[in-house]
Amino acid sequence: MTMPEVRGRLSEGKSLAEMTWLRVGGPCDYLFQPADLQDLSDFLRGLPPDVPVFPLGGGANLIVRDGGLRAVVVKLGRGFNGVEIAGGRVRCGAAALDAVVAR
Repeated sequence: MTMPEVRGRLSEGKSLAEMTWLRVGGPCDYLFQPADLQDLSDFLRGLPPDVPVFPLGGGANLIVRDGGLRAVVVKLGRGFNGVEIAGGRVRCGAAALDAVVAR
């Protein structure tokens, strides 16, 4: 399968064990770590519609089977972890840790 061009990191067959708190699990077809929102948007737009996409959070509440995931796993990093408080509202990125948001 041909994957879209990225500015972030795209790895094929990456083990997901190192990304879960229990340190178990097999590989995914591809692991994508976007550089920023535009990189993520361009990548998803360029994927064929039949390719499964699995968003991966912090890995605390996830057990991946030894056979892994037949999907493109998207792991958001530092560019997606911002927390802003303004006007009585909290706005946080998808990669913001719950403890940071609570503080």
